Amino acid sequence: MRLIKDEKSIECIEVTPKKTNALSDERIGILRFLSAAPSYPAEIARKIGIPIQSVYYHIQLLEKAGLIEFSGYSERNGGVAKKYTSKADAIGLILNEKGWRKASEPKKKEPKLLGPFIKNGFFDGLIVVGSPDPHGKYRARGSELGMLELAMYLGNYASFDFPLYSLDTQLKTDDRKRNLVLAGGPKVNTLIAEINNSMPKSLPIRFDTNNFEVESTLSKKRYSENIGVIELIKNPFSSGPTSSASSSTSSILVVAGLNQHGTRAAVIALVKKMDEIEEGNKFNKKIMAKVIEGFDEDGDGVVDAVEIRE
Repeated sequence: MRLIKDEKSIECIEVTPKKTNALSDERIGILRFLSAAPSYPAEIARKIGIPIQSVYYHIQLLEKAGLIEFSGYSERNGGVAKKYTSKADAIGLILNEKGWRKASEPKKKEPKLLGPFIKNGFFDGLIVVGSPDPHGKYRARGSELGMLELAMYLGNYASFDFPLYSLDTQLKTDDRKRNLVLAGGPKVNTLIAEINNSMPKSLPIRFDTNNFEVESTLSKKRYSENIGVIELIKNPFSSGPTSSASSSTSSILVVAGLNQHGTRAAVIALVKKMDEIEEGNKFNKKIMAKVIEGFDEDGDGVVDAVEIRE
């Protein structure tokens, strides 16, 4: 749930009276520490200044109370240490259930495609855009201004916390495991380039960076020019032996193109043709992967119409 104060909100865990037994000054200190970043017991003991055995005891109680959770492993001094994180940024004890008041008008029900990214009326993830500075193999500059329109579209269904976006060059390691909306092709977004080149099986429709074409593993077709892609995939950075054993795999929505016109075409398709997008690829209805072609119908140099090629 969320606490709302002065038109701001924060993710909150409801604590039952029985769970209050898990709270103490030291354990609240551990919760505050883990809310900032996932950490392993030895690090907690060193930073807070309490014995390591005490930390293990506190962690056991906090995890049993559902206030923290295992978030992965960290290699330390030749061994492997468990990392933990808090499950929310706040805890709350409801004293009077009749005290609830309507906070605001509910948002519209989101499309199924956006379901993984919206939790309790809030956008749960990050939009990752290419840095505007020359970077990556192609020293390209990100200029995916069409994402402004996608952000406005998302506002129909969810509120958000800051930060809403990150540059690909500034994305933190732990943030890579979150729900992500990746904007721009592999030229301008190094995270898309990494998935496309190092984890090609993750993308049903991928980019051929040698010929600068889009190739579909579903239709076996290739596309060029103002081509965009929309793909909903499992986040490959959140799976594997270092991922959380207690949480489900996060998702990635790829909104990309061979160029900025292709990315804009993908955004327009999401905003104007969501029903068709959610039908899945016509060569495999179970896979959410689409190829979009953009057109400049009024000749002003800006893509304003789209056609779903597959």
